[in-house]
Amino acid sequence: MGGFRRGCKNVRFLMALLVLIASAGTAARAQNLRLGATYRDHVIVADRSVPLLDGEWTVVAVEESRSSKGSGDIEQVYLAQMAGNRLSRWIHIATNEEWSSGGWGRNKHVCDRKDVHAGYSDSSNKPQDSECWILNHVGQTLGKNPPQASIDFYRWSDSRGRPNMALALSYYLEKRGDFVRADYYFNPVVAGFRDTGGAGWRGSPWHADIASKDERKLAYLRELKATGEELFGRLKGIVK
Repeated sequence: MGGFRRGCKNVRFLMALLVLIASAGTAARAQNLRLGATYRDHVIVADRSVPLLDGEWTVVAVEESRSSKGSGDIEQVYLAQMAGNRLSRWIHIATNEEWSSGGWGRNKHVCDRKDVHAGYSDSSNKPQDSECWILNHVGQTLGKNPPQASIDFYRWSDSRGRPNMALALSYYLEKRGDFVRADYYFNPVVAGFRDTGGAGWRGSPWHADIASKDERKLAYLRELKATGEELFGRLKGIVK
């Protein structure tokens, strides 16, 4: 009987130890991505090294939440750069913390699109094995049911010159139950262009059908495309 009680105590001790270890891991991740932290070259998000563009980047919003698919926790972070008192570039990264046996599904907002300025989509069309990127113009609105990290970023950037329309390099990579979604945003106002009057996508002056008639915009888009290709090379293999 004494051995049974000792066995129960050992089991309870091991369970408490496992909970403590898991809590410590979660706290360590949150600490690594604390608000105001600065990074260069890359940032670690859920143990994945995500490349950054040149210069220093500051964490301005962080969130860890349960996936809407019930497939584990998702970690999200926004990092930003300023040009004086105006928001210049920012990055939104989302990735899973827990492996999902059912996968996450091919992201149709990035993969297989033809109505964008540039990009690449793998030809396999496998729902659990994707490598895609696009260059697109993106209206700066929160949309429906935004994650808390996006809400926090919009509040932070409301008074920092966030444009109505940004140019974005968007990436989606998934392999065998893990994924990374990374969006690198550029403020065209900082590059010398006038901001758009609204955030609508189809009628935007940055729509491919309209921007293709403007040599300055075409040159800017070619620069972003070159950056997008270079980033894709750095991101490939981030999920294994």
